[in-house]
Amino acid sequence: MKFGLFTHLPWPEGTSPSQVVHEATEQVCLAEELGYYSAWFAEHHFSRYGLGSSSLVLVSNIAAQTRRIRLGTAVLVPPLHHPVHLAEDTATLDVVSGGRLDVGFGRGTAGYEYSGYNVDQGESQERFQETIGIVQGLWT
Repeated sequence: MKFGLFTHLPWPEGTSPSQVVHEATEQVCLAEELGYYSAWFAEHHFSRYGLGSSSLVLVSNIAAQTRRIRLGTAVLVPPLHHPVHLAEDTATLDVVSGGRLDVGFGRGTAGYEYSGYNVDQGESQERFQETIGIVQGLWT
């Protein structure tokens, strides 16, 4: 059995984004020291529910401060991303992290996130499949 850590980086009232990110980074560093196998980060937009609006940037920051723990996305929402950027950013992060990136994709559930990106959530399945196909093709 392998143990991992998951966070959506909740942003409670009375805290700053930098405090939330700093504390999450400290938690992952401690998890690595304790022998945890992985740390996973969610993507969320437009709410205090989570500061993971740019989870790949957050993971990059944490990768620079850790050496062994695997780092993952749980999940990136492909319909909200340009497929070429998504493929390039994830591939680059895998390189700079020393091959420690695990990528999880999902369609998400928050309609307001789709609205914020001016993407019709009703098209999310089709956009998901198309984006994943392009990303996988670019990775190979």
